[in-house]
Amino acid sequence: MKKYILIFSLMCGAFVANGQIVSNTDFVTVSAGSFSMGNSSFVRESPARTVNVSTFYMDKFAVTNAQFAQFVNEYGSQTVVNGENAGKAMFVTDSWGIVNNAGTWVATTGYEQFPAVKVTWYGANEFCKYVGGRLPTEAEWEYAAKGGSSQQAYTFSGSSTAATVAWFYDNSGHLNKAVATKTANSIGLFDMSGNVYQWCSDRFGRYGDFGASGDLNPQGPQTGVSRVIRGGYRSIGSGDLHLTNRESISPDESYNFVGFRVVKDILTLVENPLNESIQIYPNPVSENLTISGANPNAKVEIIDCNGKILYNATAQNKNILLKGYASGLYVVKILDGNNEINKKLIIR
Repeated sequence: MKKYILIFSLMCGAFVANGQIVSNTDFVTVSAGSFSMGNSSFVRESPARTVNVSTFYMDKFAVTNAQFAQFVNEYGSQTVVNGENAGKAMFVTDSWGIVNNAGTWVATTGYEQFPAVKVTWYGANEFCKYVGGRLPTEAEWEYAAKGGSSQQAYTFSGSSTAATVAWFYDNSGHLNKAVATKTANSIGLFDMSGNVYQWCSDRFGRYGDFGASGDLNPQGPQTGVSRVIRGGYRSIGSGDLHLTNRESISPDESYNFVGFRVVKDILTLVENPLNESIQIYPNPVSENLTISGANPNAKVEIIDCNGKILYNATAQNKNILLKGYASGLYVVKILDGNNEINKKLIIR
């Protein structure tokens, strides 16, 4: 049986003030456009071709250890709970990552704002789903790293001087660094070159084996063993740090030089002040969400992370059956005249 949990800022002291892990204010708009993806000078990056990308939103920062620890505490499992990847390990403890302290997951002291590492593809994918997003496709990642629709012909993300924008072999001392300690690229994204590699959603394949020039939002092959990582890392030389460089590893693997960041198709989960006089609470015995204390004529909506309204009725229907809802983050919205109350619903 699934558990239904609502996060209340006044009730859950272990969470941040508003229960958010990744704030919408941390995302930048990557406007739609076309670009040349790949580099025909390198076999694994060939052939270069024109790719079209729709608008999306990307987190300015790689996910940090502090954020990932909060996620694991809220999620309540070290393995994927539901879906086709159920049972897959999401991470490994690490002195540069997160550790368990008396039953609570925490970032290693001093590494709170460092990129989350030793996270498998499954862990990165589940984190993104949990916060209402997803991993970027490889095409989206390269397009954003190049500056999106305002891209310039830089070798690295935001500059042709590696030391300006990247932690790499020449300046890192072979150590991970805190996020956003180098200059951002032209659209405000940090660490798209160097520091740690970043997971993409795609399976790895040679560009010539799938897709064609002019494709819209291409993705990797439908089958395959490994997943793409992009961006380079702290111990790579500048010659291998170029923006089109691509590598791949198994989704089960985790390393202290691989992290990830979140993208979203739409930003919908904007926090409104919570009104604790209206109580919303789960009833796991009947798998109902029970609403009490609201005006019976108030409008109630349940909205998924993409802004789709899944439920729409008045508060007269106080017991909402949640059976069949996929695991993830939802908003329960109550509209009573000019008053709007939003509360977060997490289905595990």
